[in-house]
Amino acid sequence: MTRRARLVKAGSDTRPSSPSRRTPDDLAVVPMGPVRTCLGCRSTDQRSVLLRIVVMTDGAGLPALVVDVGRCMPGRGAWLHPDPRCFELAERRRAFPRALRHAGTLDAAAVEAYLAAP
Repeated sequence: MTRRARLVKAGSDTRPSSPSRRTPDDLAVVPMGPVRTCLGCRSTDQRSVLLRIVVMTDGAGLPALVVDVGRCMPGRGAWLHPDPRCFELAERRRAFPRALRHAGTLDAAAVEAYLAAP
């Protein structure tokens, strides 16, 4: 017999099967629909659960962060859980300018007010 033709006994000392041969019960639950990463906690979640944040100019022409409620405003967007802790983490890490590819400071008062509202 050649090496390939040998049969391997099944038992506790055998290797686990490859990922392609696992049953659906072995796999983790994968959310359906688009998945995005939160800027604050860096965990992934469904797009419908997260807030989209974009950069818009305010009345004085200064760049400011705005919550895109309809998720259809133009420009690059960043995603954030609607949790003040995630917002604080993202601000502390300076994640907004990096994710939105914007040099300089951004006014985040509108996002903070949105998260503070009941």
